[in-house]
Amino acid sequence: MSDELSIELAGEPVRLYAERALFWPRAGTLIVADLHLGKADHFRRAGIALPRGGTTLDLERLDALIERSGAKRLLVLGDLVHGALPDAPWRAAWVEWRRRHAGLRVELVAGNHDRRLRRDLAVLDAMALGLHEDSLAEAPFVFAHEERDVVAGCAGYVLSGHLHPVVRLPGLPRLPAFRFGRSAGVLPAFTAFAGGLAIDPRGGDWVFVCAPGALVEVAGASA
Repeated sequence: MSDELSIELAGEPVRLYAERALFWPRAGTLIVADLHLGKADHFRRAGIALPRGGTTLDLERLDALIERSGAKRLLVLGDLVHGALPDAPWRAAWVEWRRRHAGLRVELVAGNHDRRLRRDLAVLDAMALGLHEDSLAEAPFVFAHEERDVVAGCAGYVLSGHLHPVVRLPGLPRLPAFRFGRSAGVLPAFTAFAGGLAIDPRGGDWVFVCAPGALVEVAGASA
């Protein structure tokens, strides 16, 4: 069983990774959703005890996927950040990560947690980010944080995030999953620290569960 799988979406070859990412070879683009940088910091400030190091781990996973795929561009489908921007601990880790990947284009299709980024151009510049406010059309795809964010008139196969889809396989806890329908697909949350929306893969959609070290195509699993 492999931890990556090549499929076609809207006639376009793409590659799925069990580490919760999609690679679009023709565009040299690695696509992820819902990093939620700083989420653990946000909860700790609220008095909820959580382990440190989540941002570092997620950025290390990105390192490995960029090297493995040979991506020249990273596209984040919303919710790059979660909490505060000024002096947030995760920002130092991100700036160092961007320094190591200075030649990589990084673009964000803004999500509901990215409102502060939309208002703070200085932070966007410091993070070396390109921002798309609502949706981004690159045939045959339209990229958005949520499918409802797609701008009227944009036509294409919609790829989005936000929902954090998960599926339960027999004997295992809920695991993140890709879900692809006839006209739209949803990527799993990239961050390891995220809840999820349980989905039923029996509705005719194409579902791939991100199990440890493996991608599993499922039908009739228990959501």
